[in-house]
Amino acid sequence: MVLEDCYYEYSELMSYVKDVAYDESLLLWHIATELCYNPDEHSHIILDCDDYNARKLSKYLSDYMMYLLYQQPGLMSEVSGIAKRRFRDTLAEAQKFFSQRRRPGQLTELRMDYQRILDVDTSFKPAHVKGNISKSALFDASTLAKELKKLGTQRWEVTSKVWVELLSYAASRSRGNGHVQQLSKGAW
Repeated sequence: MVLEDCYYEYSELMSYVKDVAYDESLLLWHIATELCYNPDEHSHIILDCDDYNARKLSKYLSDYMMYLLYQQPGLMSEVSGIAKRRFRDTLAEAQKFFSQRRRPGQLTELRMDYQRILDVDTSFKPAHVKGNISKSALFDASTLAKELKKLGTQRWEVTSKVWVELLSYAASRSRGNGHVQQLSKGAW
């Protein structure tokens, strides 16, 4: 694993893969990828070709893996865990977070919404604050995004490699016949 190969450099990121269930890891990395990706879209930082490609690959794999996890859970049944509940709890927490911070009729840009999430003080682990009742991954993902941002443009190389590993893990534990059935239906 890329994070283990460079343990000392990426030790802060290890817990987002090793210490969580697979479906939670997917959700954490998906949200963190979104939080890093969209502000970069409007940034004046110029990425070299490799960083640009790694950034795009991260986004594509992130979206694809979330599609599989949430829309096609049968294809990932051996690794999906309590994905639907975690997804619903995370969505509910995001909706609550934004409804508390917007005035009626106020529309904001997505970039500003992402920044609001990143601005939340996550010095205390969310589980310590709200207990284990909620399975939301929103603010743990915010913490991961903050750690990734510390890597500068190198975050895209790391993120893309993590996504390839998450995809490979799922592929090695999924039933191939489910994918064949989906392809035969023209569902992709």
